[in-house]
Amino acid sequence: MTTKILVVDDAPELTHLLKMALSREGYQVEVANDGLEGLRKAYDVRPDLMLLDIMMPNMNGLEMLSRFREFSDVPVIMLTALGQAKDRVDGLNKGADDYVVKPFDVEELKARIRAVLRRAALSAPEDSRILSFDSGRLAIDPHARQVTVGSEPVNLSPTEYKLLLYLAHNAGQVLTYGQILDQVWGPGYEDNADVVKVYVRRLRTKIETDPSRPCYILTHRNIGYCLARI
Repeated sequence: MTTKILVVDDAPELTHLLKMALSREGYQVEVANDGLEGLRKAYDVRPDLMLLDIMMPNMNGLEMLSRFREFSDVPVIMLTALGQAKDRVDGLNKGADDYVVKPFDVEELKARIRAVLRRAALSAPEDSRILSFDSGRLAIDPHARQVTVGSEPVNLSPTEYKLLLYLAHNAGQVLTYGQILDQVWGPGYEDNADVVKVYVRRLRTKIETDPSRPCYILTHRNIGYCLARI
């Protein structure tokens, strides 16, 4: 089936350019020009990926993203002129999967789209045995792509799931920021330790009893993270 991309941006020149460029790549592209219209189209169209501006009328992109995450976990790439580290962290904390600063190179954006879609389409590994920690309280079923904590299912985005699975397959080992970026995000994300930190914080809020005092995902200062073998 054709991959559907929803572009939400209030700049008609940019949405026209993106629609042409991405359509040539074989994607089905829908466009919305503000946050409210974007939310309606996202609900109706059910895209496979969304490109989302932040500064828009009626509803800004961060608010739209929060509301979108109430009914969908498909990948979202923020497209915005706000390029400070705080802005990137805010976007990632709201549930974005990537963050591209305007002006951007269209070919780089295409590569980012492919990378995010690959993470979303992650297939079950050949070794799909259930990974169990803490006497079964935390369990990961790679075949079903299901994570449970205390027998309750946990809703993870594709990137969150891939990060947790990578940590779980290497439980007890300290993984550097570089190793995590290479295995979870892929080429083009070097020197983006902040992205890993944001996603670890998001994972902790979903799987830890007390995210401020984690017992599963442990920090090794200035190095990376380790999933405790408990």
